[in-house]
Amino acid sequence: MPSVSTGRFPAPVLAEEFLEKKIDTPTERWDDLKWGEHAHAFTVAHSNEAAVLDAIQGLLNKAMREGVGFQSFRKGMLDMMKEKGWYGGAGHTGDEKRYINWRVKTIYETNMRTAYAQAQYRKQVQGAGLRPIWVYQSQLSGNNRRQEHLALHGKAYRYDDAFWDRYYPPNGWGCRCYVTTKSEAGAEREGITAGDSTTETLPDIDGTWAYNAGREALAPNFAKYTNLPKETLKQIYAKYHRSMDGTRMTEGEFKTLITRTAEADYKPLNVNYQVGNLEAGRFEAMRRFGVRDSKIMATDHDLWHGTDDKNAKRKIPKELFNEVYQTLQEPEMIYRAKKSKDTIKEIHFVKKLGKNKVLKIVLKAWFNKEKETYTALRVITMGVVENNYGDTVYEKIW
Repeated sequence: MPSVSTGRFPAPVLAEEFLEKKIDTPTERWDDLKWGEHAHAFTVAHSNEAAVLDAIQGLLNKAMREGVGFQSFRKGMLDMMKEKGWYGGAGHTGDEKRYINWRVKTIYETNMRTAYAQAQYRKQVQGAGLRPIWVYQSQLSGNNRRQEHLALHGKAYRYDDAFWDRYYPPNGWGCRCYVTTKSEAGAEREGITAGDSTTETLPDIDGTWAYNAGREALAPNFAKYTNLPKETLKQIYAKYHRSMDGTRMTEGEFKTLITRTAEADYKPLNVNYQVGNLEAGRFEAMRRFGVRDSKIMATDHDLWHGTDDKNAKRKIPKELFNEVYQTLQEPEMIYRAKKSKDTIKEIHFVKKLGKNKVLKIVLKAWFNKEKETYTALRVITMGVVENNYGDTVYEKIW
């Protein structure tokens, strides 16, 4: 991971989008907002003036967009401070050069580092199907080393281990830790074994940073964002909808999303994702029954409903979430409900699990009168059920 300091650096598109999508949120203290809230709301301590906050975010966005380093950002900040008479708030003045320099650098590095980390997480989780083993890398030399971060150096876990929900860096002010990824074969060659964080005692880190900015940006649980004003939350909801509606989920992204929707207090927003793309042979079989789109869609509400079944025997356990994704792309069996209405097609994707149990995903397509065709299939519900697919109710089409 490149150092975010005084030189020029490339601005990843995802990092740029991460910064630009944040909603200005005036606060007295930076930690008035907690954890994932910082992934969607932009704040600077003692920045209760909206004009000041907007100016700082604009300078950060410009620096990220143009790939400029700290010195250029610092000049813009000093000009803005002089113009608006804001020198960090809390009664600080323009004579406090040392404080101002420290404050400007902290603002720059904190925002750039979290934006870059979010982009890295998204890219790494997108590629998790090929490189599922992630390794924590700490700063082993130089200034600002921390023993609790050094204790994490070299620790390896699968990308979907809960470790990364809390420990994906940065893990403190000025933290320069980062994550590398390995294929299973590559990890084996290097003698790297993925651990299970639930069985280990891990060092404590700064609680202010105990969250994963990338995970919060990709799959937020807004029910936990209790420190944001209602109007700010509405704006955040709207931006998240616009940026994520129709997004095609890779296996890693889907696993991150469905794991989040399975949380007991998850708050669905009806964001519509593309969660599958039928394999060609199966799609051709479906075309004979009027299905004209290979895309498989699902809202976060659909996933939440499917993983939060009130009947515990039907609920899909986390260890089957990967099977859900694979079944959405290449179902082992496909059935058509014979009693479907002409305007609605009901399709079941099925995978055998043993002991006469199957993973069932129920999907529907609705007839669009204007376009005179059916919509893409959408997930309605899912669960682990008895294998009762007989010829009287269902017709097997794959």
